[in-house]
Amino acid sequence: MAFSVLYNLSILFVAAGLVLIATSLHLERRARGFRRRMKNLLQLASRDIEPLELPALAWPELADSGWKHLAWQGTWFGQPVTGELGEFSEFGKAPAASSNTNKISKPISPLTLEISGGDEARLTLTLTHTAPGGEKRMFAEHLARVFILLLETRLRARTEALSAALAERARLSLYLQHDMRNLAQWVTWVSADFAACTTPEALLAAARRLRDNAPLARERAERLIDALGQRPASESPQLIDLRQTVAQAAQLAGIAPEIDGEAQAWVTRTLLARALDNLFSNLAAVWRDAIAVNPHLQLRTTEDAVAELHFHCPWPADSTPLAPEKLFEPFASGRPGGLGLGLYQARKSLREAGGDLQAKPAVSGVNFLLRLPAQAP
Repeated sequence: MAFSVLYNLSILFVAAGLVLIATSLHLERRARGFRRRMKNLLQLASRDIEPLELPALAWPELADSGWKHLAWQGTWFGQPVTGELGEFSEFGKAPAASSNTNKISKPISPLTLEISGGDEARLTLTLTHTAPGGEKRMFAEHLARVFILLLETRLRARTEALSAALAERARLSLYLQHDMRNLAQWVTWVSADFAACTTPEALLAAARRLRDNAPLARERAERLIDALGQRPASESPQLIDLRQTVAQAAQLAGIAPEIDGEAQAWVTRTLLARALDNLFSNLAAVWRDAIAVNPHLQLRTTEDAVAELHFHCPWPADSTPLAPEKLFEPFASGRPGGLGLGLYQARKSLREAGGDLQAKPAVSGVNFLLRLPAQAP
């Protein structure tokens, strides 16, 4: 009897061992298939694929893992989108009671996931598998979630690229708005200059000022036309005579400052012109109305090769002085009718050019410091 028991136990252990070996071989085979399908799926990440094309390209690997149906619906930049792959039969429904066993099989629940790329794109995806559970369903769900992650990554990359493009367009529109205002202010100043002429001599002097300013005004107008026509011009930094450039920008704004010192700056000419136009156009009205003498500007080059421009501007007579933190804040203006963009854009342009614009409020006005690299890096 003892021999019979031992014999039966040995048979049982052998059978259990064979079951474990078969199970491990089965799992190993499924794992190899999972790794192969995962590798093929991840290769899609390196390809230039439109987000809505990804489901069709990933479907062979998903179907190979047991998914029988993939459906999606949602919105794509304002348009409704729907699609499906595979065949939806009875896999997503609870099977009817079996006539042989009178038992109801476990229903197969679909996998539903939602992805979004902000307000512009939202998708709901539903995948239906042949199995309600087990290792086959587990491997398939891992594969499906990687596919969803790839799709969401592509979706977010597209919407973030759009957001970046719109932000850049908004930035350029902000520049253009103030550039056009500056040019319109110059036209207003020239018109007022001619309207105030009461003698032939005064008229001749106004005509000479217009002649001197016309080349600069034309340059600014052509820059606006290029920007509005979306003809970006590539421009490299160069060594620029600051004394001459500052004098021309001030003259275009209708002021004739006294400039002490000399300095050169390594800067992109367009960025410097935009910064000076915004700066002087923003301050010219104050200088023309508030002082009896011309503005005084000082140029110098520091020991660490930085070109600096120092000057003082009084507060407008009919305004409340801005708090220090408000001086460069967009849409915060210290004078009636101001857009509050001049100083903001002047500082931004200088920073893009590798420099900076600083302002320190005082009782009588604001002390400005413009800094730019004095030589090539």
